Amino acid sequence: MKRIIPGLAALLFAVAVRAQTTGCQGLPASKPADIGPLANRGLELSRAKNYDAAAACYRKALAIDPNIPQIQLNLGLAEFKKGRFAKAIEPFQAVLRLDPQNKQARTLLGMSCYGNRQFKEAAANLEIASQADPDNEQLHYYLAQSLLSSSQQQRSLKEFEWLERHDPDSAAIHVLMAEALDGLSRPEEAIAELEKAVAKSPNEPNAHFAIGYIYWSQQKDDEAEREFRRELDHDPVNAQAWAWLGDVLVRRNDYDKAKPLLDKALAIDKSMRLAHLDLGIIFAEKKKYDAAIAELKTAIRLDGSKTDAHFRLARVYREAGKPAQSAAELAIVKQLREETKQDSLQKVTGKPPELQPEK
Repeated sequence: MKRIIPGLAALLFAVAVRAQTTGCQGLPASKPADIGPLANRGLELSRAKNYDAAAACYRKALAIDPNIPQIQLNLGLAEFKKGRFAKAIEPFQAVLRLDPQNKQARTLLGMSCYGNRQFKEAAANLEIASQADPDNEQLHYYLAQSLLSSSQQQRSLKEFEWLERHDPDSAAIHVLMAEALDGLSRPEEAIAELEKAVAKSPNEPNAHFAIGYIYWSQQKDDEAEREFRRELDHDPVNAQAWAWLGDVLVRRNDYDKAKPLLDKALAIDKSMRLAHLDLGIIFAEKKKYDAAIAELKTAIRLDGSKTDAHFRLARVYREAGKPAQSAAELAIVKQLREETKQDSLQKVTGKPPELQPEK
């Protein structure tokens, strides 16, 4: 074995460091013979986790010849590992145009679409990937989440059932199944799944809130209040539980008890639309019209697609002697009525988990 002299070792180390810091700026990038050195430099940089510089090398190589699947795949991986999911999508699509059976590209395309919140596209690709790797629980999980988030509840339910069979002790899977069942208008079954989740994990986040929400949507306010309070017993900073508990009291016209609960919800999360709506109702009942208008406008700014805040605002404008503004809000209500859809448990609580690529 040849012995490397100390000076040469130091020189080689310096070259490697310089390559990692300068990237491929010094490499030619104009003819096919330049592709290999650019791609190799990209690999060196990726191994050093310098994904920005690696991506730049891959792009230079692909500018010479875009029809090299492995370099497209490496570019997508560099962008994916940086969490730049939107930029990762096109290279993976390019791989699949060149090599439609590439399982790695199909999986990474699905995961990139998921990370970029393109759930319908994620589901389409992850379904193909999971068929090729049917025992991969992670693929089934992200497929189920993608189907649920793209309003394909029936298909998502099948995936959650698969996950439940393979991980029967997972409280989180029961919660997700409940979201799918609620979206299919099967509230009793959804509650049963949530109760299973609570039995397995008494402090499972949002489980009691979810049960309460289903009762609330059925106008069963006593049962809803009980579950919201149970949620707050172990999670006193749950803004949703405070807001919906306050709403139960607003429904009972118990405004003085409702207001501090709604204020608490907004102290935790100022974007809690229901709390702004209910405060608008309370201020209107107390004839504090300016405050009511401000709260209702905030509710509309947070989600202007629902009729309730527009309708309430129209009433406040009328009572405040502003008929033109009232008429304008009623016109919006009329326009929205045919488009308005009722919220579901998944929409209220089901924010899909963020994708955290391994750096």
